[in-house]
This record gives sequence, C-alpha cells and structure tokens, in this order.
Amino acid sequence: MNPLDLLLRVGSAIQVVFRLGYEPKWELFYELTPDQYQQLEKEGKDLSKRWFTIIPKNPKHDVSELLIVDENEAKTLMDAAKYINHLCEKAEPQDQFLSFDDKLKYAATQLPTVFSQSSKYAEKKTPYLRIVK
Repeated sequence: MNPLDLLLRVGSAIQVVFRLGYEPKWELFYELTPDQYQQLEKEGKDLSKRWFTIIPKNPKHDVSELLIVDENEAKTLMDAAKYINHLCEKAEPQDQFLSFDDKLKYAATQLPTVFSQSSKYAEKKTPYLRIVK
C-alpha cells in the first residue's frame, strides 16, 4: 500500500482499529436491526447501503456506544487490520506476536503517532526538557 493510499483511504480506519484494540474480522460485524435502520433514517443516513455494528466476541471493556459503519467502511476497517498485519510480517522475530494486541503495540512504534494517539497504544514519550540558567 503506498503512503498516499494509506493516508487518504485507510488512515482513519487505522486510528479506529487502534481505539478498538482488536482485529475487526467480518464475523464480528452484524447487520443492523429494522429498528436501528429506522433510527438511521431519522438521522438522514443513506439506507441504500447495508449498515453494521461490530461486536467483539470477548469484549475487554464496556462499550458505551455502538460503532455503526456501512459496508464500505467495514471493508476499510478490515483493510486497516490487513495493513497492520502486513507491517508486522516485516518484523523480526515473527514469534513476538502472540495476539493482535501485540501487533498493535508494535505497529504503534512503526507508524506516525497520529495513528495511535488517542488509544492505549500511544507512546508515552517524556518531553525533553532542559533547564537553562
């Protein structure tokens, strides 16, 4: 994936994946109920698209809001996860990644901080301060 494509098409999805903290896979996406579609209609959303929410199998934290995405956004989230997996394939040694969480920790060190900044994977850098007398 070239850097421009990363920034324009998948960049915001990578940020979402960092905030989710798990790999978005197709089996975690559930199409909205008719009642939820009615709510989307009230909000002026395009109902010609299929809409989904993502529900992790074993949530590690309470989710205060549902992530609602259309089919294209769901595919982009999976492309972002694919990019993170690809980034980790280049790392040595490969066995350091026991989970997708490990991959996110590694990816946060390899990508610009803007991608992980509002997630638990953001690097906690101590600002360099110097006392001048």
